[in-house]
Amino acid sequence: MLLTGSIAVLASLLYFYASAIIWKNIQASTHNDIRPKIIKIIALAVALHAYTLSDTLWLDSSIFFHIGNGLSLVAILAAAILLVTHLNKPTETLGVFIYPLAALSTLIPLSIETSVELPIELGSHVLISIAAYSIMGIATAQAILYGVQERNFKAKRLSKLMKALPPLQVMESTLLQLVKIGFIFLTFALISGAFFVENLFEQHLIHKTFFAIAAWLVYGFFLFGQAKYGWRGQTAAQYTIWAYFLLILSYIGTTIIIEYVLV
Repeated sequence: MLLTGSIAVLASLLYFYASAIIWKNIQASTHNDIRPKIIKIIALAVALHAYTLSDTLWLDSSIFFHIGNGLSLVAILAAAILLVTHLNKPTETLGVFIYPLAALSTLIPLSIETSVELPIELGSHVLISIAAYSIMGIATAQAILYGVQERNFKAKRLSKLMKALPPLQVMESTLLQLVKIGFIFLTFALISGAFFVENLFEQHLIHKTFFAIAAWLVYGFFLFGQAKYGWRGQTAAQYTIWAYFLLILSYIGTTIIIEYVLV
């Protein structure tokens, strides 16, 4: 446990270090190319974060779930996905929003002792669902940020942070990538969830299932429209935000799954 805690602290410090570098670059009068350095720091931070998370998340044939490692999973997915975008896009500025949260999340699981033990099958479904919700959450945050950036750009009101953000085209393509990845995870979450539903009404899952499928359809409709008609810009942002609103409504039932399926 001492080793895990030490590694968690190191991962947290690396996230904070990367955040400080990004923030300093944003405030500078001339922006340097910090992307190679950020990639190295975050790659190591994510690897250490993954080690500490795995140590609290599963043991033998069971998954031990609590709010701490749930938040940590959301954060590491956000950090890992952003890291991948760094490889071919100048998206390092977005790390100023993600990496401080990831830094805090590495330490949370270590302070929580009580957890819910889930069989590997149900636990995998819960983790896939959390992954889908978190990726779509990141996409929604990206959509909101894109909308703000575009409006400020048109109004010629650009702060240092807005100027330091990736170009609108990069923000838009990153948004589309996130929605595509999240859609795949959401599809698997819905399919895997079907194996644990015996009666929607008796298990009190009807509202969760309805809103989750509705969100999936909206995301799918947007991806179809984007591929066929080239939907982009504010249209892409609005579809992403509204679909995630439906997904949030379905998220209310996530705790019901754990509570009722295990009874």
